[in-house]
Amino acid sequence: MISWSWAVETPTVTVTESTNYPTWNLPFPAVTVCNLNKISALAALNRARTMRRPGNMTAGELSEMFRLFLHVSGLGQVDPAQYRRLHDIMLTNNLEIPQLMGEFTPPCGTLLERCMWKGTQWRCDNLFQVVNSTEGLCCSFNYYGLLKDNYPKKITVSVPRDPRRVMASGYQTGLSILLQPFAEDYHSTDVASYGFKVMIHSSYDYPDNDAEIKIVLAGTESFITLTPTATYATDDALSFDPSVRNCYARSERVLSVLQRYSYVNCMVECRAATIYAKCGCIPYHLPNNGSLRNCEMKDMECVVRARDRYLTAVPAMNGSVERISYRSITPPCGCLPGCDKVQYPSQIVTGVMNRSFSFNALSFFKDIQLKNQSLVHIFLADLTATHFRMDIYQDSLGVLASFGGILGLFLGFSIITGLEVIYFFSIRLLFDALMKKSGRRNASNENHD
Repeated sequence: MISWSWAVETPTVTVTESTNYPTWNLPFPAVTVCNLNKISALAALNRARTMRRPGNMTAGELSEMFRLFLHVSGLGQVDPAQYRRLHDIMLTNNLEIPQLMGEFTPPCGTLLERCMWKGTQWRCDNLFQVVNSTEGLCCSFNYYGLLKDNYPKKITVSVPRDPRRVMASGYQTGLSILLQPFAEDYHSTDVASYGFKVMIHSSYDYPDNDAEIKIVLAGTESFITLTPTATYATDDALSFDPSVRNCYARSERVLSVLQRYSYVNCMVECRAATIYAKCGCIPYHLPNNGSLRNCEMKDMECVVRARDRYLTAVPAMNGSVERISYRSITPPCGCLPGCDKVQYPSQIVTGVMNRSFSFNALSFFKDIQLKNQSLVHIFLADLTATHFRMDIYQDSLGVLASFGGILGLFLGFSIITGLEVIYFFSIRLLFDALMKKSGRRNASNENHD
């Protein structure tokens, strides 16, 4: 009964199939780089100077007001009067938030100074594309989550159809990038530092806070080592209904904006749908296929007050004391984990960058005056990875085997004991009676003689 109860309660189980799974069978992760500075001070000031604004407002004051855009990320306090004022100015100039954030975000062409992939130096625009993320506009390598990529048209044909892979370990065989923070151009940050956020995630997952996030400071050299793990589901496990096995196969659910189903992508679209249902618009940092209205400054109060609907793991739930049972929560938007997934746990080691005594990769730094740049290496730590298998807890043969011992004991008890009972209470009694009768007859014959 215990075995049967476990099989009903947990129909699937995940076990370690191998700790020596070749890493070349796994795709290299997407690497998304975001400047800690969300708005270029020079770009914001130049745009403010060209905009029609109230007579008592200077370009510098308007430039400072652009910080209100970042309130969608949970920064700052609600300020309805300022939201309305900036909305009126933008409406007068026929401007929208996504358009301005596209202008204000430091461009990838200047943020990425040098790029090297598997020991070969590449043009950075051949490797990186501009993508949207929960951090705003960022530069992403090996990202395939969009239905249409953002690479320049002239190089689209040279971009691999599938995510890139590596056949070796070590930083010389991974991705190396030299980043320029432009500290003098800082305007608005969510971290009190100069540098970058590096997000490590699956090539098909939307870059958000679920990713492995590392902070890379200006003037440092960082080594990010990856120890990937992969999970797959067997055909027996996939034969169960998704609600029973608690996961979706890639082909079982189609998303509206992002290319491939995953739990991360489903939750991102769920948050976007939740905030749209509440405020009637989509914030600029969430995915939108263009069919839904982008949030304007007049919507900012609603968006900020409803931030728990898109900043928490379960929309509208933000418990901090009570313990929440997993099975008591209905999956938001019907999102379930993916049956097949690859994760990239990582570690980072950082030191101050100083090339005074370095002689390697001279061409990589050719014609570059090092000041406060950051050098980042992302690579696999080993040639092997951990491979997990999701399988059914017990099949029909397993259930039969579990009950086999009990059934065997029960079967043996019933037949053997039954024969003994029949023997002792029928055959044995009859035999004893015949023996007694025979004994009396013999005794009688002896008396007559």
